Amino acid sequence: MFDLKTTVNSIGILLTFIGVYVLYRYSPLNEIVIDGGDASTDIDEIERRTVTKNGRMRDGVSVVLFGIVL
Repeated sequence: MFDLKTTVNSIGILLTFIGVYVLYRYSPLNEIVIDGGDASTDIDEIERRTVTKNGRMRDGVSVVLFGIVL
């Protein structure tokens, strides 16, 4: 039989792990090491990637917070 409290806690922990991974993946702290630097001179492309990374990090924080609440 499934215990609702245990199931909700497990989902919360899983969501927290997923959110932390998303934060790590899109973190600018390790950008030079992970991405190998950026030699591109296309400013629009760099800005688009930066906006995308910031959005994904914001999503990761939201998932972590939701996981903590669960």
